[in-house]
Amino acid sequence: MIKTLKVRLYPNEEQTVLLEKHFGGCRFVWNHFLEVRNRYYAEHMNDKKKGLTAFDTMKMLTALKEELTWLNEINSQSLQHSLVELDKAFRQFFRHNASYPTFKSKRDKQYFIIPSGFKAKGNRLIIPKFTEGIKYRDKSSIPNNIKQIVITKDADLYYASIQYESNEELEGGKGIVGLDMGIKHFLTTSDGIEVDPANSYRKFERKIKREQRRLSRKKKGSKNSKKQMVKVQTMHKKIRDARTDFNHKVSTAIAKHYGTVVIENLNIQGMQRNHHLAKSIADQGWYRFKTMLTYKLGWREAKLIEIGRFDPSSRMCSRCGNIKHDLKLSDRIYHCDVCGLTIDRDLNAAINIRNIGLIKVGQGMSEFTPVESAMAGYLNREGISYHSLKQEPQSLQR
Repeated sequence: MIKTLKVRLYPNEEQTVLLEKHFGGCRFVWNHFLEVRNRYYAEHMNDKKKGLTAFDTMKMLTALKEELTWLNEINSQSLQHSLVELDKAFRQFFRHNASYPTFKSKRDKQYFIIPSGFKAKGNRLIIPKFTEGIKYRDKSSIPNNIKQIVITKDADLYYASIQYESNEELEGGKGIVGLDMGIKHFLTTSDGIEVDPANSYRKFERKIKREQRRLSRKKKGSKNSKKQMVKVQTMHKKIRDARTDFNHKVSTAIAKHYGTVVIENLNIQGMQRNHHLAKSIADQGWYRFKTMLTYKLGWREAKLIEIGRFDPSSRMCSRCGNIKHDLKLSDRIYHCDVCGLTIDRDLNAAINIRNIGLIKVGQGMSEFTPVESAMAGYLNREGISYHSLKQEPQSLQR
């Protein structure tokens, strides 16, 4: 499995200048050859060969380095990798998986990739053009089987994300759980566990508003404006780090204890259109949490099941399967008018998420429960035979 270790770098003044040159050089190469590829397509759109490839631009880069000698100060492999990333962006666009590549600026994420020629020696990371090595600090030691290194800048700090191959075998849990993600509780599990939200942005909201007001009063482009910009960026970094740490801890705990996890496919962008809840929804980091949970379950050979966003998880009674159409968002206690069940709304939804997910992959209970019976008509509308869920689970692998 491929893992990533992120360590903080402590470059000296000369190394800091050279790192900034690497960021700027890779950004320049991306922008230059994006313009070249756009111009080539406009001139040859009626020819057999309409566009340039990564190999074509690499040959052009060699000639460009003879013209612009300052590019020789930068690791050639990092410059070439920028062209590989640009070519990948074009291929993703033509496959309709991403938008058209755009030009980069200093305000975008600053990074460059080192595909080879690196090693760790003591407390220093040795990479091309940095023969003395850059000091780093981390509790973990850097592994030997490194695949590639990504150098990034966040606010005024520098980091190295070291991707390496690990042969470690991780044991997974055996339990089955449904997860309902919300705002009052970050997570509610189908076995009754509630995880309170971190609300990282809310904790810093007043401070960051004050610092942003101070930034708005500074003269644009001045030294004081740049200093204040770093303060604002640092506060945003603290918020991101706190949210990321929280998501890592929760996703790791779930991956360790459960072998099958069922979640909802939430329409996060649609939910954020509610201006009363948009800030709280964005503060949870649900998409990042789902990404973490996916690869951590994959490490342990566990299963992640995702149900549809229109499945009746909140409105359906987890005991009898009755659909409560008049359920409001403010109703935090679910009361069933048919069987009389009174249960926490989020817990009821988590149980339904678990049951719906298991039914869809053919792991329902041996006998038909009221919830399974209520789901039968819904699944038939989706074109899935309900009985095939019990008898032929392999048929659902689509």
